[in-house]
Amino acid sequence: MTVNPSPQPTRRGPPIGSVQERQAGLPEPLRALHRRLLVGFLAHAGPPEPAAVADMAAGLGLDPNQALGVLAATDLVHSDPASGTIIVAYPFSGRPTLHQVQLHGGIDVHAMCALDALGIPQMTRRDARISSTDPVSGQPVTIEAQHGAWQWEPAITVVLVAAAGGACGAVADCCCPHINFHADPQQAQTYLQAHPGMTGELLGQADAVERARRIFGGLLDPQQRQAMGDNDLTRGTRWQ
Repeated sequence: MTVNPSPQPTRRGPPIGSVQERQAGLPEPLRALHRRLLVGFLAHAGPPEPAAVADMAAGLGLDPNQALGVLAATDLVHSDPASGTIIVAYPFSGRPTLHQVQLHGGIDVHAMCALDALGIPQMTRRDARISSTDPVSGQPVTIEAQHGAWQWEPAITVVLVAAAGGACGAVADCCCPHINFHADPQQAQTYLQAHPGMTGELLGQADAVERARRIFGGLLDPQQRQAMGDNDLTRGTRWQ
């Protein structure tokens, strides 16, 4: 199957629409490939090998290079040009980041940013422990998600959602480095003051969880239970 990417102009701020909305705008074979790639991160605790990605695409009747080109143009998945390894598949990062998510069952993955980390338990419907670091103070931040309840340490942790000024392409470049957990609101203000020209929004805990749910909560639907239920690597406590 031949697929044609829509042009994505360089602009100020993130791409239009959430990850779920951008996924929904794709033809079904590409949506299915995107879901399989996300499940692949769970199966491998990191990015699936390029050969496995090519097999996933071919199994859906897609040309692997063209399909990945469309997913990149839609700012859903990005690969390393040298190795072909996936380095971005929101909410997952193919490289270590400040934000590590341990899902119930022993699966450890890295998230692109704080909101992505909060989105992973909601996308997978799994209990999880998020371990991160305040980029200003270096203080550890931990969030436990159990049966839909969230416990934050420090208790006054906030999430700063910020974007670099100027022209912007991928969210991974202009937003993700600046969407972080901060141990308290003052640390978040300090971060903004250290980056002149940056705009940001400070989210309380409940608002951050809800924002992450809207961005990532349904990414694996409607095949989530089928795709994950057959895989012992994703077995664990599931939210009802």
